[in-house]
Amino acid sequence: MSKHTDNRLFSREEPFTGNFAELLGEIKKYPAMVESAKARLHRLIVRAGTNDARSAEVQRAFGKDGILSYNAFGSFYGIEAPVHNVVNNYLGAALMGAEADKQALVVIGPPGAGKSDFFTRVKQIYRTAEPIPFLGGSRVHDNPLNILFMIDRVARERSGGKMAAKKAETIAILESLGVADLINWNASDTKAVLERNGVSSDLQGLASLSPDDLVSAIVFGLGLPRSTRNNIGRPEPMVLDALLGKFVNKGQPIDIAQYPIESMYFDMDDEGSGGIVDVPEVQPLNFDIGTWIGTENLAMMGRLQSGDPRLVEFNGAYNKGNRGLVIQTEGLKNPPEAQRVNLEALQGRRVGIPAPLGGSLHFDGLVVIHSNEGEYDRFIKERVNEPYVDRFWRIWFPYPLEARQVQKVHEKFWKGSDFAKPVSEGGIHVDRDVFEYTSRLAVLSALEPHVSVPLATKLDAYDGRDIRQKGMGTKVSSFELRQQASTREGLAGMSPREIAKIVNSIAAEVGSGKAVTSRMVRDRASEWFRSNVTDEEKLKKLMGFIANELDAWRGKNRKQVWLSAMVPSFKTECQDTFEKYLDNIQAFAREKSVRISGYGRGPVGGDESFMRELESDPDWGVTSAEAPKFRAEILSAVMDEQTKNGKVTYDCHDGLKNCIERYVLRKVQETARAFSTSSARSEEDKKKLSEVKRRLIEDFGFNDFSADELLREAEETKGFVLVK
Repeated sequence: MSKHTDNRLFSREEPFTGNFAELLGEIKKYPAMVESAKARLHRLIVRAGTNDARSAEVQRAFGKDGILSYNAFGSFYGIEAPVHNVVNNYLGAALMGAEADKQALVVIGPPGAGKSDFFTRVKQIYRTAEPIPFLGGSRVHDNPLNILFMIDRVARERSGGKMAAKKAETIAILESLGVADLINWNASDTKAVLERNGVSSDLQGLASLSPDDLVSAIVFGLGLPRSTRNNIGRPEPMVLDALLGKFVNKGQPIDIAQYPIESMYFDMDDEGSGGIVDVPEVQPLNFDIGTWIGTENLAMMGRLQSGDPRLVEFNGAYNKGNRGLVIQTEGLKNPPEAQRVNLEALQGRRVGIPAPLGGSLHFDGLVVIHSNEGEYDRFIKERVNEPYVDRFWRIWFPYPLEARQVQKVHEKFWKGSDFAKPVSEGGIHVDRDVFEYTSRLAVLSALEPHVSVPLATKLDAYDGRDIRQKGMGTKVSSFELRQQASTREGLAGMSPREIAKIVNSIAAEVGSGKAVTSRMVRDRASEWFRSNVTDEEKLKKLMGFIANELDAWRGKNRKQVWLSAMVPSFKTECQDTFEKYLDNIQAFAREKSVRISGYGRGPVGGDESFMRELESDPDWGVTSAEAPKFRAEILSAVMDEQTKNGKVTYDCHDGLKNCIERYVLRKVQETARAFSTSSARSEEDKKKLSEVKRRLIEDFGFNDFSADELLREAEETKGFVLVK
């Protein structure tokens, strides 16, 4: 890794050992060694890469080309939009030295939306960082560049305050660091500093600058970004004393060029803390500012003289989290004193130094506050909190609204228990439609109604499916639906934890040999809502979802699975039908005819009756006027699939896939109806039904118990086998 040429994404893999002068040369190779805390997190996320296929899905769903699916968060599902806001809008802006660099990241979302898990992952990402160099002996892991602020002070001490001598000492220090050869005098920001002060582009000019401008000129001359310059400041008292030699090593100051550099790795505060701290909420009566900024070292009181840096301990949250991450769980519940510490750390990049030293300590870190919407609303309504709110970069963290992504979330919860073990090891079988059912229930509960689009249609559109309302030629646009929804969509609904409780309670009851089925989930969810939902309107809405949208989906889904199992070569027939349709729409596009057999050819422009039979599927409803556009859309999807995978299957387009499957199923409908009636049970029929059961188990994810349940449902439900 140390040989990578892209020094924007990588730092040294090995801990740096050496002094500050040597480190300056290494910084030229690896600017990330001294980057800001926010820049570091952005770099670590970006270098893990992106999932291009998932990015394309999300961009289509939201109508925004810039949204990416980051591999660093690959274990999360359906939260690409809020993650994009964090990475691009917040961290990306901070990386450029914009206002976001001085703001706390405030994440607001409902219970179970994944906020805590997201920041647990952020902690893990920080821990993938290369070793971080810091000034030796610094109790807050000072950025090595902080020592540049001491050039003026050290020169003044050496010169006894005489101006001419001070400038000479400054030049001597700069020479010892090799600054003249390291910095680019033509760097635009360096030139701007020198020209603004009217000084020359050499060490003489640098030595004439104020301490802040001197640091800026050097930092920019090293090719470092504005975010790095913004996040360095004067070092902590122990470093200052080591350079001046007043207390700890009295009379033995360390030269700036020779100052030793140490390295740290990120770890948690329960491991001794290296840059990652999680601060729980604090009640006003229990607030102790020492928890935030450090404490007086009582063991040293009376033993050390006034001003000795050892009189204080930097054991507060902001001390431990310097150069890294400070997470405040339910942080908006903290009292005003804690909010004031936040404001100073963000706006002034400083935190107070405990008595008896006093003063302030430079802070560079990412401050994260996560809370719920109710607490946030209460906080911002208090006018006294206006200065704090102005330093918040708020990001909504709603429930995901893509059913297929929510399904993965529910499956992830299930896999976190022993229920998910193989049945042979005591686990419980789950039918393949269970989590698809629960995901649809969860999304329906979080969606806002639309004036003209039914909720079930809106759900499918959000899920990335190409949907047309019956009787309408144009597709339902998920982008337009999202634009028309309020910012509150997804901030209320069923938590994945609530879904997990329902499914787990069934699994705990059914025992070995049976299964968790979608019917059981439907019945248990109804019981759960009646027992736990006290709001009558909300209860009515949830029960309505079960009785209407979900029962309709479940019935159609199970009919299609059952009928598919009736056809031994179902997928082969679907693929053959697809290839026939593809031949015909290509003939339509080229105004050619399709070869039927031998030298025989069909009509020019393809078999219109066959194409229309597929396209006018009741659930798809492509009109004759819309057919040319739809066929062009299919050809485009085929070309994309061919480019990506080298072959094309009938499921390359969701809408067409459903049309083809129902077309094939209609061909076996009459036979299926005969098999489903008890009066038609000949021995041959029973043998065929036994084969159907076998296929349900082997091909469709049922077990013996749930396959029998489906066969009984097919037999007992009037009109079950009709494909609508």
